[in-house]
Amino acid sequence: MDFKKGLTATIIVLLIGLGIAIVVGSNQGRDVFFINDFDAIVTNSIPAKKNKEYSFQIVRLKGEVNDTILVKPCETCKVEKLSGQISIKFKNEFHTGTSRFSFEPYKATSGKLKIVHKIR
Repeated sequence: MDFKKGLTATIIVLLIGLGIAIVVGSNQGRDVFFINDFDAIVTNSIPAKKNKEYSFQIVRLKGEVNDTILVKPCETCKVEKLSGQISIKFKNEFHTGTSRFSFEPYKATSGKLKIVHKIR
C-alpha cells in the first residue's frame, strides 16, 4: 500500500511540474499589459530567438476607453485609431528580428484595456 501511495505522489508531482513547464514555455515571446493609467505611452519589443523562425506577430486589445487611442501593431504597420468598446486582433507576418508595437493614449483619459503582444 505504501508503494502505491508513493508512486501516486510521484506521478502527481511530475504532472504538476510538466504543467508548469508548459505554461512557462508558452509565455516566452509574449508580453501582457493592463492599461489603467492613460498618461503614458507604451512601447514594447520582443526579439526573436536566434535560429528560430516565426510566422506571425500578434497584438490583441480588449477593453474600453473613453476616447480615441492610437495603436501601431507592428513596425511597418499604419497607426490605427480606436475608441469605445475595443476587441480587436492584429496579426502580421513576422519571421526574424524584433517585433515592435506601440500604444498612445492620444485623447483617452480613462478606461481599462488589456494588450497582449506575442510572436508565434
